[in-house]
Amino acid sequence: METQKSRRPRISRIPLRGLSLQRRLPLLICILLLCTLVVFSISSYLTVKKSYLESGKERLRSLSVQLSALFGQSFQTLLQNSRSTANQESIRAYLIKGTSEDRLNALQEMQKLRQDTTTVSATLLDSQKKPLLHIVKEGLKEKLPDDPSLLNGSFSDAGFIGNIYGVNDLMYYPVVIPVKEGKTIIGYLQRWRRLFVSQQGLLQLSQLLGTGATLYLGNKDGSLWSNMIKPIPPPAGIADKGTSIFDFNGNNGPAIAATQSIQHTPWLLMIKFTRADLLEAPNRFLRWLVIAGMLLTAIGSFLAWIMSRNLTRPLKDLTAASSALASGDYSVAVAVERRDEMGKLARAFNAMSGKIRKAHATLEKQVAETGHMNEQLRDLSAHLQNIREEERMHIAREMHDELGQLLTGFKMDVISVKRKLPGDLDPGIYKKLETMESNTNEAIKFVRRLAAELRPSLLDDLGLVAALEWHSQEFENRFNIRIVFQSQIADLSVPPVIATGIFRIFQESLTNIARHAKAHEVRATLSAANGLLKMEIADDGRGFDTTAQRKTLGLLGMKERAIMIGGDLSIQSTPGKGTTVLITVPIPATQPLIPTKQ
Repeated sequence: METQKSRRPRISRIPLRGLSLQRRLPLLICILLLCTLVVFSISSYLTVKKSYLESGKERLRSLSVQLSALFGQSFQTLLQNSRSTANQESIRAYLIKGTSEDRLNALQEMQKLRQDTTTVSATLLDSQKKPLLHIVKEGLKEKLPDDPSLLNGSFSDAGFIGNIYGVNDLMYYPVVIPVKEGKTIIGYLQRWRRLFVSQQGLLQLSQLLGTGATLYLGNKDGSLWSNMIKPIPPPAGIADKGTSIFDFNGNNGPAIAATQSIQHTPWLLMIKFTRADLLEAPNRFLRWLVIAGMLLTAIGSFLAWIMSRNLTRPLKDLTAASSALASGDYSVAVAVERRDEMGKLARAFNAMSGKIRKAHATLEKQVAETGHMNEQLRDLSAHLQNIREEERMHIAREMHDELGQLLTGFKMDVISVKRKLPGDLDPGIYKKLETMESNTNEAIKFVRRLAAELRPSLLDDLGLVAALEWHSQEFENRFNIRIVFQSQIADLSVPPVIATGIFRIFQESLTNIARHAKAHEVRATLSAANGLLKMEIADDGRGFDTTAQRKTLGLLGMKERAIMIGGDLSIQSTPGKGTTVLITVPIPATQPLIPTKQ
């Protein structure tokens, strides 16, 4: 099975390498400013946020304690007033004696409780907790809560305030005061009061607490919670929190709350601040930081762009001058208008340009002198080549005419002497004469071959094509390398210098093949078209690397010969794939060309 290699995700990068310095510098400064502002904004925001949260918690603690104390004092006064009513002589006399007159006096005393607008009913009970007298606020339609366990258990002599009870959207709470004669409880005064705060009062209280503050009132046992107007479901997240400061997720999002018990009651007071309200100022501060940061970033980027423009302008001038200098304009110079590092660089560039200009002028002069010397050397070489060709021609003719005739005469004399000798002569003499005749024949052949190598007579007598064909046949016979020579023209009349040069290049190419190529076959082609005479020599030998530096006088001599006759020589070779030599020589348009017969 093929295992799939996990591919690592490529992290995209900002292509800064493709940007110019004028764009890169403002971008980097902008990124640096943004990073600095982001770090500063986040740290400042977190510091301010922490400060506001701590301040909010301290404020919640202070408000909850103050409100709890305020409510505690109010309920303490309520208990005192209720005890004052419960300890009236008429009420105690009625509980002890139970006469009609005492009942009327006690009822009149209880009617005074109606002056309290929040009191909805009052009940006088005996020691067995059975109601004796009962007054109700006029117009009361709701049924008051009935909690049989309200009077069960022990409670202090000062009385107590009970839990808050909800009836529809209204809330009531009881106030129970024991009536004593000495240390004995002879009855109870029970008042039901309505818990109510008007919208205006609640608004004023909220303004006193601060914007976004919410006040809750509830029983410690969690049986009821209210917003001071009506019962509400218990606020989410405050179960089992006790009296403390805590964070929780309220109905309106994350919030901070403080709970505090109210003295003389089984109630809890809770003040809540939502985090959104507490963090409004830090969030506003953060928005101003972001706006100020964006403004500073824009100003910094603009200033960085101006600075980078001032920095890159001389660099652009230097770049343009360098390009002009590289393209051959050595007269270029950069204006020096600054005294900083860019000015030093411009002055150094001008100094370098001046030195290069002088060096180039000197080099051009030396190249011109070298070229002139090369032309003179090439002319001298061509002159020496012509002289050598003339000497070779002269030597070849002298050898063919003089030495060849002498050897031929000597051979005729030997034959004549051989014929005139008597038949009874010593056989050794006949054998010696035959040896002399054979040596003379070999000498005549050697002289003819040497004369042909020095200057083939066919080149002068029959022309270039015939000379190339003859030399091809001689090369094949001598080195046993098959050569295929093809000429697209039967005869060609060219100047002797061109004919001699092409023949010598052909001769040197075949010599190099015999010495180095280890070839089995050579193909040579002669053609003429569009005023150009072309000869291609290709072998199937081992070839060589044309890029390697080789000190071969043969190839150099072939190229020089091609240049001297106004032509061009190119060599193409690959190790193991043979070598191809191509000679191209322009020929005068007036030279007649005779194509070969197809």
